[in-house]
Amino acid sequence: MPSKLDPHIAAIEGWLVEQPQLTALAIVGRLSEKYPEEFGTGQHSIVQRLLRALRRKAAEQLIARGPLGDATTAAPLPGVVHGSGYVGPDPPTAPLVEQAGKTTWRGRSADITSAAATAASG
Repeated sequence: MPSKLDPHIAAIEGWLVEQPQLTALAIVGRLSEKYPEEFGTGQHSIVQRLLRALRRKAAEQLIARGPLGDATTAAPLPGVVHGSGYVGPDPPTAPLVEQAGKTTWRGRSADITSAAATAASG
């Protein structure tokens, strides 16, 4: 049974070549702008099915081509890899229990547990 999308498949494929991330809603929107008497949000599911089939077909063609052969990868950047790239001071490594009662104010470490204990008892 022919679909009402059949006459527009070439245009849809062209849109997908230009913008592969297009969603079914975006395609329905474009079709409804061009053909308001034919398309609206009611055609969303049929466009979803078409989009799924077109993407499956493109993936199968890509897989059928096989490996890229003698393709080379980009050369690694020179230098040592340091992980996250964080350049600040090393983070504290003491257990959290020890850190819980300490704070830093104006670059100085302060023990707040003893002050809190004396304030609570006084």
